[in-house]
Amino acid sequence: MNNNSDTFVTDYFLVKRFCPSQKLFVMTDLHGCSLAMNRLLKHYDGQSKVVFLGDAIDRGPDSYAVIKRLIELDAICILGNHEFLSLETIFPEKFNDKNFPALWYGLNGGNYTLDSFDKAIKNGAQHIKNTLGVEYPLLYSDYIRRCKTHYLSGNILFTHAGIPPHENVEFCDDPFDSNFNDAVLWWRPDCETEMYNEKPRVFNEKDVFSVSGHTPTTPCQVRQNFGINLDAGYTLKLALEIEPDSCNNSCRYRIFGTNCDEVNINKAIKTGQCTNELLLKQEKEAIEKKIELSGI
Repeated sequence: MNNNSDTFVTDYFLVKRFCPSQKLFVMTDLHGCSLAMNRLLKHYDGQSKVVFLGDAIDRGPDSYAVIKRLIELDAICILGNHEFLSLETIFPEKFNDKNFPALWYGLNGGNYTLDSFDKAIKNGAQHIKNTLGVEYPLLYSDYIRRCKTHYLSGNILFTHAGIPPHENVEFCDDPFDSNFNDAVLWWRPDCETEMYNEKPRVFNEKDVFSVSGHTPTTPCQVRQNFGINLDAGYTLKLALEIEPDSCNNSCRYRIFGTNCDEVNINKAIKTGQCTNELLLKQEKEAIEKKIELSGI
């Protein structure tokens, strides 16, 4: 990817009735893909508040770099299910009753996170050895401490997995608390009627516009009537810029995207079905027009 063709930027879209309290730059589900993160951040204006919706770690090659950059940006960070899976291995003194280690290592890419941590430690990162003998960067402890389960800006609700319709969700922000409800990290819609298209979610007895990740979706389903699902899977990473209008009663947003081969190489490019530039163009059009990708 070269500097002129490695990302796309959509048109602006207007959202009536819903408005954040400030301009925000949002990313999610980077999963250790620091190169894709850097490409998305080329569109960051340096002043907006950064919000990260969780799953900074696992599967990709450089979880440490993703975490380090989020802390440098002073981002509002939301806990993802992958961070939650890591707790029993990294913080066994506080979290030791879920039997998560095998699930984290084998099925969810925790081994790649630990490899990234080991590399960072060998390069001089300050670190801790826990009671299991696992060494991890001090920076990861700082990152977990700053993670929340949700962030409400105006009447825009940011979560990792979204909240189910028709349910009164109560959040506990301390994952080490015995009352912590991890269902908010795992929920996924069972059908289209549970997505954000039919009506807004209700949070604290008020309608909210929802922005979440976690559930991989096709580009044509990213933009929904009452929310945005910003997770487009392994091979397409997205960012969102959202800002209030002058009257603070509506907002506009646009979406940035970059193709990512740090975990899985996109089959369309690998097999020569299309170039990266063509795929980016089609992904952008699919998000803007809500159409299925053609010929990929």
